[in-house]
Amino acid sequence: MGGFGNKAASPVRESFVQRLLAAYRLVHPGNLFKRGRIYARGKAATRTVYFVPHNRNNVRLLADAADILVGRGIRCVFAHLDGLKRGGVARPELDARGISHIGFAELERMIRPGDMLVTGNDYAPQFFRRFIDSINFGMVRVVGLIGGARLLQPHRFMRADYILSMGPAALQQRRQPTYVVGSPVIERAVGSAGARHDEGLFVLVNFKGDIEDPADRQAIEAVAAACAKLGLPYVVSVHPTMFAKVDLPNKSTLDFAQLLPDALALVTRPSTTVYEAIACGIPVVLFPLVSPMVEFDSPMGAFKPTLSEQDLVEDIRAAVRSRPTYFEQSRDFLNANLSIDPKVPASQRIANALIDIYNR
Repeated sequence: MGGFGNKAASPVRESFVQRLLAAYRLVHPGNLFKRGRIYARGKAATRTVYFVPHNRNNVRLLADAADILVGRGIRCVFAHLDGLKRGGVARPELDARGISHIGFAELERMIRPGDMLVTGNDYAPQFFRRFIDSINFGMVRVVGLIGGARLLQPHRFMRADYILSMGPAALQQRRQPTYVVGSPVIERAVGSAGARHDEGLFVLVNFKGDIEDPADRQAIEAVAAACAKLGLPYVVSVHPTMFAKVDLPNKSTLDFAQLLPDALALVTRPSTTVYEAIACGIPVVLFPLVSPMVEFDSPMGAFKPTLSEQDLVEDIRAAVRSRPTYFEQSRDFLNANLSIDPKVPASQRIANALIDIYNR
């Protein structure tokens, strides 16, 4: 795999580094000042669970679980970071679902000791990372949701007190108490597998790069050229945060989930869309590659990472041919990285975990 492998770290060294960083965050003067100010507010009569989604996927993962908590009498508030530097884009999905929400400034003013904060990202942007440093260490319980691909990198979710993970891999990689809860988003993809077009209509290309980066533009153009050589139509799905900036032929205005069931195959860089495709029985061509690959370094037969543009034609051809048997071929990879309980929906599992943490 050349330079795309994961560098193994000593568990003892990693634990030492994490403890050292935690001690630094605890005694940092700025954090001490903010922590003292929040502590002085005292506990509220009713504790609140604050959900802080960083993107629309976070909203889709957490919205139904929040409804379940509200039904159990737990006060829940959604806060977004939209409009702030590197804050993400969650507000459109919150608005589309009719979920009331507050901004980051209100979150800072409202949070009190004893509350809980649930987030899909505890490591960026910097202002939010510093905010978490000022509220945790026992004052506010911070819950990190690992709800997507490549989120098991060592520097991620170090600040969270508890982890919710969509698959069992986190159990071996995290020191915090970890709940395996599955993914409502991918469960919905499994449900759409029954609506899958028997033959497939086009190659679906998931673009999540920077169109102004020459390497990213070259990659998408190489995929288009490979499809043309094979005589296969293709459709480009652009990540919503970049949609307006990307002017590409065959760009679709439809949501990725709407396009997926009709795809012959999916061409994508390592991303959560790989899990959605596998769950829907759509073959995956992994291109371009990124570093670190994390779980994609162990494909277990689910896909063959495409190492160069020259391999694209044959890899897309092979993926399309594998479509009738692809789900069985990729089952081991899916089971290793995603938990699906046929008796308990993922949203209920997330809610159960949050209620357990809330009651501790």
